[in-house]
Amino acid sequence: MLDAAESFYASHGQAPLFRVPGIAAEMETALDRRGYQTEGGSIHLHAAIDELAEFRNEQVAVSPTPSEDWLEARFHMGGYDDADRRIFRDMTGLIAGEKAFASCERYNEIAAVAYGVIRDGLLVVESVGTDGRFRQQGLGRRTVAGLIDWARRAGASAACLQVVADNTPARALYASLGFRRELYRYHYRRKAIAA
Repeated sequence: MLDAAESFYASHGQAPLFRVPGIAAEMETALDRRGYQTEGGSIHLHAAIDELAEFRNEQVAVSPTPSEDWLEARFHMGGYDDADRRIFRDMTGLIAGEKAFASCERYNEIAAVAYGVIRDGLLVVESVGTDGRFRQQGLGRRTVAGLIDWARRAGASAACLQVVADNTPARALYASLGFRRELYRYHYRRKAIAA
């Protein structure tokens, strides 16, 4: 399997990359032997909708489609290049299920964004971001809470999201909203391309 994956990546001029969930410890030894380095880690969190904080706030705008201002704010916060922008637009346009794009403004500009999709009663929270100039003001919390409120009204029974394992502020934010159940973790293993 590893040989086939490495050949595939090589044929596309890319460094091999594997996403390794915590339950696949046997992969670690095989990847160690081949010189793969560990990078990044994420935690998947879950909560019943009734366990999540209720927070209604008129300052959070929620729309079934992303406005151009919402997209530009997301691109700016994420440092997206032209290719990333096209991919994100295409990806959000293809989402199946009930969806909402939330934002919170500060000084007449979008300062925090997130979007969510409800599928089979589960709200999946994605692309949470706050402009660096407006952090530590509760705007990210308000924005995610606005999505939760929308999902609660839409009949969702639970919610989940992923967070970078070493992002302590984000983990504290999600815990304050009620996301305390960890479902699983994963990290990436990358092999450098030989020069």
